[in-house]
Amino acid sequence: MLREVARRIADARQRLPPVYWTIWVGTLINRLGGFVAPLLTFYLTDERRLTPAEAGAVVSLFGAGQVIGSIAGGALADRIGRRPVLVGSMLGGAAVMVALGLTRPLAGIAALTFALGAIGEAYRPAVAALIADVVPERDRLHAYGLLYWAVNLGFALAPVLGGLVASVSYPALFVVDGATMAIYGLIAWRRVPETRPAVPAARGAGVGLGDILADRVFVAFGLLVFVLCLIPFQSQAALSVHMRAQGHSPAVFGAVIAINGILIVLAQPEITRRIAGRAPERVLAASALLMGVGFFLHAPSAAIGVHAFAVSVWTLAEILQSPTASAVVAGLAAPGARGRYQGVYTMSWGLASFAGPLIGTRVLASFGPWALWGGCLGLGAAVAAGFLAWGPALRRRRRDAAAD
Repeated sequence: MLREVARRIADARQRLPPVYWTIWVGTLINRLGGFVAPLLTFYLTDERRLTPAEAGAVVSLFGAGQVIGSIAGGALADRIGRRPVLVGSMLGGAAVMVALGLTRPLAGIAALTFALGAIGEAYRPAVAALIADVVPERDRLHAYGLLYWAVNLGFALAPVLGGLVASVSYPALFVVDGATMAIYGLIAWRRVPETRPAVPAARGAGVGLGDILADRVFVAFGLLVFVLCLIPFQSQAALSVHMRAQGHSPAVFGAVIAINGILIVLAQPEITRRIAGRAPERVLAASALLMGVGFFLHAPSAAIGVHAFAVSVWTLAEILQSPTASAVVAGLAAPGARGRYQGVYTMSWGLASFAGPLIGTRVLASFGPWALWGGCLGLGAAVAAGFLAWGPALRRRRRDAAAD
């Protein structure tokens, strides 16, 4: 299987431009050091002695910051360029990451967590827009899928390594994570050219936030993505609290979560190839249903094998969802508005990462695990139906665009 993955990456090297591979390598380096996000709840409860509800509230501030960073990053990517947003986000985020690891007062931790989301996540719409700038439409699903693969190659290793490091020194998590962000920023500064279309000539250059919010097809898509993303964000605060209550250590939690990255590394290129050309609304509906089922499976048992199987199911959902959704956004946006469209799309994730941990930890504390994981199943089914209902509008939009 690994040989097949390597063959497909080698084939993609011939089709995708060099700047794409620079972004790919930088992303991989950054994610190999992505220790803090999956273990932040453990850090706050073990090292800072916060209650699970308090930790969930702090973690949700990262999502609140990401909402601001997504909108600002997307707008700036269209206004001043993809490269300065990427470099500034990585270098600024690295500084905030290290400061967060050194801060002791709760108010400071909360403020820096918010800042980390706002600054350290502003690069995402810029990168997504850059890929749409340099990759032809026929190859975008593959390009976004390979970038997602790189993210998860790092994520497959980071939680395991992070869990081991956390057992010795929590501050070291923040230093290493910040260092990999800084390396990505320096790579982008030295090797990534500006790809933003010339503003006067770019179709969509005058599109504002109000125009994007008036795009009914895109807004409906964004709302469905927001509701869907409430589910996977339970893998951070709520799932770690749930497994901690069952007696599992941070290292065990990290090992279980690492299955997510490992399966994506092994299966994602082939699955992306198989879904190419399929109706995106059907792929997204299948993803939503699998996401709900996967998280529901965390309810029945404390056994590690059950949790591992649950992660495997919702990992398949992620493999289907991520590249498909990114390609949909790239197709809906005019060239001059790619950064802003990607920013609003990323905002859906940011809102979910704010609301998800907050809601999940409170539901878990107030009503128990069956209510939380059963709610995930219900949301997944509802969103699946929503994507199927949204599909005809997307097809009409594509027909109208082809006729222009």
